[in-house]
Amino acid sequence: MFYDLLNFLGSLHPLVVHLPIGFVLLTMIFEFFADSKSIIQNRMISLGWLFTFISSLIASLFGWFLGDNGYYFESQIDIHRWSGILFVVVCFLVWVYKSLNLPTNTFLSRFRNVIVITLLTVTGHYGGSMTHGEDYLTENLPEIIKEKLGDDYEEISTISSRSIDSLFVYEDLIHPFLEDKCMACHNDENTSGGLNMTVFELLVKGGENETGISKGNAYKSSIFSRVVMSQRNEKFMPPTGIPLSFDQTKILEWWIEEGAKLEQPITSFREDAKIQKLLLHLYEVDIREKPFLETLVLEDLSENDLIYLENENFEFRFLSNKNAVLDLKFMGENITKENLKSLDKIKEHVVWLSIIDSKLSDDEMAYLPNLKNLTRLKIQKNFISNKGGRISGRSR
Repeated sequence: MFYDLLNFLGSLHPLVVHLPIGFVLLTMIFEFFADSKSIIQNRMISLGWLFTFISSLIASLFGWFLGDNGYYFESQIDIHRWSGILFVVVCFLVWVYKSLNLPTNTFLSRFRNVIVITLLTVTGHYGGSMTHGEDYLTENLPEIIKEKLGDDYEEISTISSRSIDSLFVYEDLIHPFLEDKCMACHNDENTSGGLNMTVFELLVKGGENETGISKGNAYKSSIFSRVVMSQRNEKFMPPTGIPLSFDQTKILEWWIEEGAKLEQPITSFREDAKIQKLLLHLYEVDIREKPFLETLVLEDLSENDLIYLENENFEFRFLSNKNAVLDLKFMGENITKENLKSLDKIKEHVVWLSIIDSKLSDDEMAYLPNLKNLTRLKIQKNFISNKGGRISGRSR
């Protein structure tokens, strides 16, 4: 009964926490314009600091009850809690000073106000971070302001620049947001509900009378069911802060339904169109099977390289937006080894090659295996034997 009462009072903290903010700001504004020689106005200022002290004391007390539920990061709640208590103490001292009608010094009054506003800002910031997330002040800024503030305020995927083959579903997608949203309350030191999420095997096992992960069935897994139920439900997780996004819950559901494996490469789900779109939207990761041309990473060709090709009777066109992948066509009547050797400088760039009716022989065909990225070869109307054909076959 007693602990239920404390939990109830703790839930009132967000309601009463705004009262001291209003009182202290109104009092400071009134004091700024007040006549220091007026007894009535000085009493009103003293009364304003009294209301600030009482309301901040109540808010701090309720906040202490709320903080004892173990749902917050200690690093955040400690700063929020003790800066709030210090704010209460300063307001109490200012009220005592004002109530005794002691002489007022303009410099000291301004210095006092700076301290009060600083404590109020620090307390409010860490309170907001716990409730709304660390980026709650910047996430809704106009894009033009975010750009001027710099990269610190841009959401950058930490995995989009990595090789697709090195990414794993749990390690790179699931674990990061579980660590961010859940592990403050479910770790080695604080196993709320008997659940420790820092070790994969313990995450799967679950907590008190609940299975953490039921492989193949997301809705029988408490880890998933708790994050998708109504936020009004007392079992909803996380109980504070920003819940998992829709995309994150879909990733979690997909992973569990597919067997919730610890080491499961992202590329194993290339055939799932929905997951392809989801990963591209949420992580900027494209798991689709790419055409051969898109897998080639080549430097652009220089103008001198292209002029050299033309001098060797090769007509060219680019096969991609980048000036790197070539379709070549020999325009002369008689191709020689020297013509083909001229391709040495750009042999990685040649993907399509056409040498039709150009007196190509088996000797010239021996060069073609050097074109390691060659995928299409046209050699009709030439004097090629079976030996030459086998050589060209090895080039593709």
